Parts: sequence; C-alpha cells; structure tokens
Amino acid sequence: MPRVAKWILSLVGGILLLLIAAFLFIKHGQETAPLNEHTRKSAPGQFIRLEQGLVHYSLYGPDTARLLVLIHGGGCSGMEVWKFNIPYLLSKGYRVLTYDLYGRGYSDRPETVYDLGLYRRQLIALLDTLQLRQSFDMIAMSMGAPIGLDYAAGHPERVKQIILLGPAASGDLQPSRLLRIPVMSDILMSGYWYPRSVENQRKEFVNQPLFNSYAERLKYFINFRGYKRITLSSWMNMLNQSQLYLLKKIPAGKILLIYGKQDPFFSKEKLSSYTALYPTLEVHEVDSAGHMPHYEQPQEVNEMMWKYLEGKK
Repeated sequence: MPRVAKWILSLVGGILLLLIAAFLFIKHGQETAPLNEHTRKSAPGQFIRLEQGLVHYSLYGPDTARLLVLIHGGGCSGMEVWKFNIPYLLSKGYRVLTYDLYGRGYSDRPETVYDLGLYRRQLIALLDTLQLRQSFDMIAMSMGAPIGLDYAAGHPERVKQIILLGPAASGDLQPSRLLRIPVMSDILMSGYWYPRSVENQRKEFVNQPLFNSYAERLKYFINFRGYKRITLSSWMNMLNQSQLYLLKKIPAGKILLIYGKQDPFFSKEKLSSYTALYPTLEVHEVDSAGHMPHYEQPQEVNEMMWKYLEGKK
C-alpha cells in the first residue's frame, strides 16, 4: 500500500477513534442519577406499587368531595406541571388525584414499550388500588389527553367531564427513520437530542422568565436514568399515532378543549380535526400562552375550568 494511502487510512482511523471517544464521554455524563429510595425522599406525596413498578401520586382533599383526576403530558417533570392549579381546585372543594406517568417524574421507568396500553393499565390499576370507585371529572394535557380519552371511552360510566389542555392526540410527531436503527438512534439521542432537550422546550413558553425557572426542574428530571429510552419509545409507539378516533366514543357535550394561542404544537387550524369527530366540543383560546396554558396563565385557566365543571353538575 502506498505511503500516502496508509497515512490517509491512519488519519481517518484516528479521527474515528476520537469521535467515538468524544461520544462515549458525552454519553457518560448523561442520565447519571439513579431513581431510588434516597432520591425519592425529597418527593412530595406518596408512592404505590403497581404491576409495572412504583408510581408517585398525590391525593388531596376529603373523600366526600367531588373527585378530579389530573393527567400530565410527556414532560419529564411529571405532575409538577399542576402546581399552579391544585391549590385553586382544592379551594373550590374538589378532591384531586394527580400522579406521575411511568417514565416521568418520580415514577418507575420499566423496561417496556411506552404506548397507550401501558398508560391505560397504569391509570386503571392506580384507581383500583386506591379504591377510588366513584365517577370523576378529568383534566388531561398534551400526551395525557389520549390517555384520558382512552379511559373515558372504555369507562363511560366513570368519567363525567373531560378538559383537554393543548392535546397531543393527532399523531403529528413523525420521528426520523434513522431512530429505528439501534446504533444510530443512540448516537442521535445522546449526541444531538439530549443536550438540547431542555432548551428546545423554550419555544413552548411565551413567558421566558417562567420557562427559566421551569427549566431547572427539567434539568433535574432528565438526569434520571432511562429518560432517552423512554422518550424514544413514546415517540415511536404513541406520539406518532393518531388517537382522535377516541373522540367518537365519548358521549356528546362532555369535552372542553383549552389551548394557548402561541402553542407551537396545537394551532387553531388543528381544531377542525377535533370538531369533525366531536361536533359538541367547547373550545377556549388563551392568549399569551404556549403549550401549557394552565401553567403560564393559571388564574384565567383555573377559573375557566372551574366554571365549565360547575356548569356541568
């Protein structure tokens, strides 16, 4: 082999080794925190063991009050997204159940497929194990919307009214095909997506100082082991599939949809795909709010939700 060719081959090999070393170094610094008993000591609320693992939840209010179940979205901070809403709802006399979905917050991260079936089983088991057998109202945001709709469709006698916040039920997310290739998916998730995962959520907020404080909690939760794996599974098995068909299974006059005017994922044009399947849908747009209107404009949204639920008694 000519000397120049050997030199080029050695150079390419050296560069490749450097890239591999850099990738392994970056990956080594990600998801460094275990989710264990020590970590969970700082978590508010309680834990309960279900079939797929420990579930973090909180149940507030007297057992004689009207029950309201809150289902958060795909964000890693879990049920912390309700912190501006729970006190208000309790002040109105509700009993409030909120919990962390598997793979989010302080709940376990089982080695399984993160699809609608997993979250269906989690919600059913949680309600049964806590012996909450009465009918209830439901508030579900983003990825939590199809979970709530799925439960309501399967248990129409249990769910009274449903409030959807910036729902992610239309399967708009279409991940790159490269993510289906094992080695390539690891490179893309670790080398490209994970380092940007928190900052990429900035576009979901209008109030940037509020996002800055929220981002600190995101940074805390993404460092628990398994976040990349769970996120990728959710993309591939849930968020890329439309669950709008569930709307046709819900009785008329039972759904309120609230969305932020500046939501990058739920535009006004998307409403037609919902109303076509659910003509009695009530809709409210919230100005100066992105993907989490209840978090950015809690006073307006809290009153909106309460008036809707009170009017449906």
